[in-house]
Amino acid sequence: MNVLVAGVSRIDKEPGRLIDRLRAENPGVMIQGVDASAVYGRDHVLGVLDIALEAMERKVMIANRPEAEVLLRLACTDQISEAMKRARLKEGEAGCFIAFSKDAGALEKFGEQLGREFSLDDSVIEQNARKKKAMAKAIGVSAEIDDEEFLRLLLERAAILVKG
Repeated sequence: MNVLVAGVSRIDKEPGRLIDRLRAENPGVMIQGVDASAVYGRDHVLGVLDIALEAMERKVMIANRPEAEVLLRLACTDQISEAMKRARLKEGEAGCFIAFSKDAGALEKFGEQLGREFSLDDSVIEQNARKKKAMAKAIGVSAEIDDEEFLRLLLERAAILVKG
């Protein structure tokens, strides 16, 4: 699977329509957009994506679509409404696009489109103390652990979600 993770400094368009349009214009590419504040670094996204793809392969996804599975696991919840509250792409805020495809050419085309339409800035998805504190509060854990351990905890929470 080919993967693209891109931070954008600001989403200026209505997020729901934006994602729908990007998906329609890029068949063969699975696309999810999330709030950059819900991303604790590139390794967080890649770990969640691995978990979601494994769930898809084993036919144990919580959601009906792989893109939604990524959102649920990134937000560490099995409830779509809670995942939307915690991690949905928001107008006027920094965002992160997560795209994956077996077709490397289609994914490259999507990446070029993102570069034309947005101000790309991967610094918005980097780990920081503010994100850590907010994420720890949302999932009910202490933020008083080191970054590496916190990332492991986020990925463990993402992995243990099961369909109810």
